[in-house]
Amino acid sequence: MFSDRPRRIAPVLLICLVVSLPMAGCAPEDPAAAMLEEYRSRIARVVDVDLEPEAMPPLAAWPRSRERTLAVPPLRAGLGRFLSLHRCDLGSLIGERSSQLGRVMRPNQLLSYEHRFLLAAERCLIRLEDDPDREALRADLADIVAFKRERLPVLAWNATLGGSDLAGAHALDVPALAPERAELAGQSEVDALRLLADRLSRLGRDELDMDAWDAPWEVLSRSAFPGRVRRGVQLLTHYLDEVARLLEARQAERPLCPQGRPTRDADILVNVFRGYHADSVQPYLVAIDGAQRRWFAAIDTLSAAQRVTPPQGFAEFAAEALEPSGSAWQSLVAARQRHTAAWQDVLDRCALSPAAG
Repeated sequence: MFSDRPRRIAPVLLICLVVSLPMAGCAPEDPAAAMLEEYRSRIARVVDVDLEPEAMPPLAAWPRSRERTLAVPPLRAGLGRFLSLHRCDLGSLIGERSSQLGRVMRPNQLLSYEHRFLLAAERCLIRLEDDPDREALRADLADIVAFKRERLPVLAWNATLGGSDLAGAHALDVPALAPERAELAGQSEVDALRLLADRLSRLGRDELDMDAWDAPWEVLSRSAFPGRVRRGVQLLTHYLDEVARLLEARQAERPLCPQGRPTRDADILVNVFRGYHADSVQPYLVAIDGAQRRWFAAIDTLSAAQRVTPPQGFAEFAAEALEPSGSAWQSLVAARQRHTAAWQDVLDRCALSPAAG
């Protein structure tokens, strides 16, 4: 999807800087962090090993504006001379852009304006075909249309993947996706990205539906879904690794079942696994996995609709954080595998695995 060049990892503000801090000290409230900390604490009480918690893995921050946006080539020719083309209906559009509000259009508004201008200008070119007195003016307008069409993909990028709405939605100073709402979260945001991708494929053509133009951007501007999913991935990666470390350390120092038969500690530990893990941690892991994969797919659809090369800073970030092959997601995959292997070792060596029964 994007470049696979390595990227520096930018440390971000973590909700809890140190795992051992009381959960009450975390802000804002984070039910997922509390649930996973409770899981780690229950395991730690049973295995009873002296093990300092490791630091939370950092997350790469969404690129800053200068790293994610593309320079827009300026239109050097003035449009004032086309105001006389009354039949072409360009006057109102030119006035819209030169107004006080028009000079500070948001990227999505500018994209709408450029689309509408192109359609009106191309209709104007057809009307001027049989007017020899306007031949020079028609040639100038044709040049402007060609220029605007050429830079339209740049404006599309800046209004979507390079824009502030997606950047804000990926802010990391948020709690993780809440466990009770994780399974079905994010559908409106996924739909917004797909709608944007569809619009990009129709830009500059009459078939593009302009109704509710701002709607997908408004959805994204109000959303924290992708940032909360990434926080969920971060928490799961950390806590699955922490639990695996605790189990591995106990087995290395004082095996839970030295005789190969269940002990009291082993029974308590397995009850935590089959109860708290199965009822709380595993469903959350499945929900975050699904949410992240849906978001990856929607981002991929939107990126495939672009007709420009992304800025290098964004491409490097995307390869790290917005693809299943990126190190952020692969770290969770590795933590999940380590966690599974550590539990399997306990179950096997204590004759508590299903096969042993």
